[in-house]
Amino acid sequence: MVNKELLKEIRSAVIFSLCLDIILVAVASAFVPFTGALTGALFGTLLLACDLFFISLTVHSVVRGAVRGKNGTAVMISQYILRLLFLGAGLFAAAEIPFMNFICAAVPLLYPKIIFPLKAIFEKKEG
Repeated sequence: MVNKELLKEIRSAVIFSLCLDIILVAVASAFVPFTGALTGALFGTLLLACDLFFISLTVHSVVRGAVRGKNGTAVMISQYILRLLFLGAGLFAAAEIPFMNFICAAVPLLYPKIIFPLKAIFEKKEG
């Protein structure tokens, strides 16, 4: 199964994502209906959580394969393509569902660009 440390990172990323969703919904509600912004942001956070979980599965399988002496390149590429297909299907669904704002669903997928550098800065200052 997946490493507990990776699951801890996913959980903290989802918590930060939900906090950023509050800001996103507050800003987006000025331009789009509140329910559309909220459902889009929550759906985007769900996509982000699933994507991070799939990344952790990839890391786990590559490390397990490396211990056995296997090259993990094929696993990484295949898992990457599957993750992109999953995200594409999720974003397509967000675009097609009438009560969901597509932009509010897509923005949470960019949160890791904010979350992980900030987390690294704060952990560095604490340590």
